[in-house]
Amino acid sequence: MSSKNRIGSPTMKDVALYTGLSTATVSRVLNDNYPVSAETRKKVLDAFEKLDYEPNLVAKSLRSRKSNLVAIIVADIENPYYMRIAKQIDKYLFNKGYNLITCSTDESLEKEQEILKMLMSKNIDAIAISPCDSESTDLAELIKREIPITLIDRKLYNYGNLPYVGTDNYKETYDLTKQLILKGHKDIGIITGTLSTSTGLERLEGFKAALQDYNIPFNHDWLYNGEFVEETTYKVMIDKLNKMNNIPTAIVSCNNVMTKGALSAIKENNLKVPNDISIVTYGALANNNLFKVKITSLEQDTISMGEAIATSLINQLEKVYLPTVEVQESIIIKGNSIKEIK
Repeated sequence: MSSKNRIGSPTMKDVALYTGLSTATVSRVLNDNYPVSAETRKKVLDAFEKLDYEPNLVAKSLRSRKSNLVAIIVADIENPYYMRIAKQIDKYLFNKGYNLITCSTDESLEKEQEILKMLMSKNIDAIAISPCDSESTDLAELIKREIPITLIDRKLYNYGNLPYVGTDNYKETYDLTKQLILKGHKDIGIITGTLSTSTGLERLEGFKAALQDYNIPFNHDWLYNGEFVEETTYKVMIDKLNKMNNIPTAIVSCNNVMTKGALSAIKENNLKVPNDISIVTYGALANNNLFKVKITSLEQDTISMGEAIATSLINQLEKVYLPTVEVQESIIIKGNSIKEIK
């Protein structure tokens, strides 16, 4: 009696019995992680189809080396910025016959590496990634396998030739800081992201450059490292606001998630925006227009970002070679979160 007539789906053991091979050999063909002879490989693939093992999808993927799966790996999938980008990528790729897998690293290098291993085991066709660390993220195996890659808003210093879609973090943080300076602020602090990422470093450098151009000293005591995490930002802000006698009159927050943590800490310290402390943010806040105090924010064009990332991946899959660096423009939406100092 064939495995198709048994109750339940056929197993790897059924494939092994059908072919007369060991389950280990069947596993090697399935996972493509050890060399097997062409004859053995064909025998197992034929058995996959004959027994309707994982209904033909595994075998078809192994035969064509194409899964029609594309992945996006981001630092924090709860961040509306990444959610909107992923939605645009999914819309574009679906029309091209691809399905999108969305993964979140939570800014963990260890988790990032596990995700990459998992995706390679699924025979992923292409990957868009916002890397955890601009020096330590390891994409060597992806490159060795010639899997198309596009970087999202974070550069990798060891892989300078990879396609990149992002924003001008340096210039835009400079312009955001300038919003405070033009309102008379000189005591300005900054909430930075992870400084091992190009995004975190470039935004800090843009902030420092704006201060320098207007002859304003940089006060290291007013640097709050939020690591692009809401809870971390909240704890750092609470700690420093409680310990410091003098606080800045204004703060630049280097992303919207950290801004949420900062606003919670400011409120808990019985401070008010903008009367006690002004704040501007890199990245749009959800439902910002519904609140009495609307935070002045730099808003990124997530629609254009998503389309550009998807186009970059498709071009690589179709062997179309176009410029590898695309910088999307953002705009500053002014609110009422900046107090004018006269």
